[in-house]
Formats: sequence, structure tokens, C-alpha cells
Amino acid sequence: MNKSRLRNLLLQYFKGRHAHITFEQAVEDIPFDQTGIRPEGLPHSCWELVKHIQLAQRDIIEFCRNADYETPGWPDDYWPAEPKPASKEEWRETLSAIEQDREMVASLVKDSDADFLAQIPHGSGQTLFREVLLIIDHNAYHIGQIVQIRRLLRIWNK
Repeated sequence: MNKSRLRNLLLQYFKGRHAHITFEQAVEDIPFDQTGIRPEGLPHSCWELVKHIQLAQRDIIEFCRNADYETPGWPDDYWPAEPKPASKEEWRETLSAIEQDREMVASLVKDSDADFLAQIPHGSGQTLFREVLLIIDHNAYHIGQIVQIRRLLRIWNK
């Protein structure tokens, strides 16, 4: 398989066009007053999962792009301190940051001058290809949790 075809397949899965719903579909029309609810028996709210997706995705991007990358502290630097956003603006800004970061990842994958199968020089064997797969896998897991919360809160209208 040539690299161009592989890039296109990776981008298709990254955008969520196959086995899973997209992030945008999962968070669409969640009432703000329900973003911070943790359903009984579940450890996270929609906000916590959305913010975690944003923080983890940004961390992976920084690792890929920054030779001076330093790993954030686990778990505190990967999860929000509160179960709900401070404001509607914070909710919207986080959703926007996720989309902007996704566009950045897509542009890295589309860059035909970059070898996305080459090891990241400051890593320990990772490649951009592997890191994008990590984002896909990680986000799919948490998107599923968001859907579960929405169903339990009866705010899933799909």
C-alpha cells in the first residue's frame, strides 16, 4: 500500500467516518446544565470526558511537534478539577480547541513532505502514524462513554 493511500485511510478513521460516531455527533446539543452530571455508577461527567479528550489530544500533539516535550503529571494534568465547566464559554472553548487540534493533526498527516511512519526523533520509537492511532483509539473509547452518559440522562436523541 502506498503512503498516500495509507494517509487517506488514516484521515478517514481519524474523522470518525467508519465504525464510530464522530465526536461532534456525541456532544451535539448536550444541554449545558447537564454537562457536569455524573450518572450513578459512572465515574465521569460529559464535561470531564470532553476536557480529558482535549487535554490528552493536545498532549499527544505536543509530543509529536515539540522536541522539548515534557510529559504532564498523571492524572491531575489530564483531567479537569471539577465535574462541570465553569461557564458555557469554557464548554464552547473546549469544544473549539478539540476541533482546532484535530485540524492540526489532520494537517500533519496530510503533509506529504513528512514521513509519518518515521520515528519521532525525541521519542522512544513512536511514529506520527502510531500517535494518530492512539488519538483515534483514545477518543473512540471516551466518545462511547459520552454516549452512555447521554443515554442514562435521557438526552440522546439519535
